[in-house]
Amino acid sequence: MPMTSPCTLTRRRCLSTLGALTLPLVASPGASAQEAAWPTRPVRILVAFPAGSGTDTLARFYSERLARSLGQPFPVENMGGANGVIATRAAARAAPDGYTVFFGTVSTHAANPNVLREPGFDPIRDFAPVSMLTINALALLVRADFPARNLQEFLAYARANPGKLNFGIGNAGGLGGTHLLTKATGIQAEQVTYRGTPAAMTDLIGGRIQFMVVDLGPAVPHLRAGTIRALAVTTARRIDLLPDVPTMQESGIEGYDFASWNAVWMPARTPAPIVERLNRVIVAIGESEEAKRFMAGLGLTSTTSTPEELGAFTARELARWARIVEEAGIPRE
Repeated sequence: MPMTSPCTLTRRRCLSTLGALTLPLVASPGASAQEAAWPTRPVRILVAFPAGSGTDTLARFYSERLARSLGQPFPVENMGGANGVIATRAAARAAPDGYTVFFGTVSTHAANPNVLREPGFDPIRDFAPVSMLTINALALLVRADFPARNLQEFLAYARANPGKLNFGIGNAGGLGGTHLLTKATGIQAEQVTYRGTPAAMTDLIGGRIQFMVVDLGPAVPHLRAGTIRALAVTTARRIDLLPDVPTMQESGIEGYDFASWNAVWMPARTPAPIVERLNRVIVAIGESEEAKRFMAGLGLTSTTSTPEELGAFTARELARWARIVEEAGIPRE
């Protein structure tokens, strides 16, 4: 199977793919009054990863702008742990009253249901999709003093030192991206699992792990400070944030094209008028030049959608991750 990303890193092409499965929205009776009344109190944004993670940074960007647009606070609540499972379960069980918004990821809605025997939630049945948020390139990162300047030198070092390298995993994007790398190249390394990417990044800088394949948001300050280096990006094309860093394909791994993503859901059975209103506001924010610049600075591509498009996309990603888990040999827990 070609290691393809969920969609190309352009909003237009992504949404043209998603839009093929778009279904019409039918408003329920009394929708206008119900929509106009919401929100009348603060709306909790539940984030599946710790403060400082890429998802947290994204949620805090939207929190401020949602509050400004809708006239109520949107406080962020971080509920990290178990690769996002704890927060996903909490979101799935929250009251469907419009006052819980879940900022989830490829981890929560595509990978975890495939790598866990008992995830404790159904990513389709238990959630009302709202909108896509971003498509995220990942990169292979090492500490600045690692004895390799590019991917081929890294692979040569890893093969000369089998089992002596440790890699960090803080989310499912990193899990899938790293296992695809090791499967494609045959290198042997030990996995160290963290509650989130920030803790793994701290250990990478401290030398307790030697490499990571990770989304770039939490890495940007350290890349700019020169404490870590990017050897390759995971997408088929280079990204604007790191124009001098080659892709995995350019570096010799044929067919390697992998990305993660972020999206927004509410609990299942949340009234459709509320979902529709939140969708419109999120799309307006995500389509703004401010959002596009902010996301680009984190190595992300702002990518909005309709609820129906996100629902169809999630179903396809679940199937794609079933193939990734099988072909990369990722063990079920």
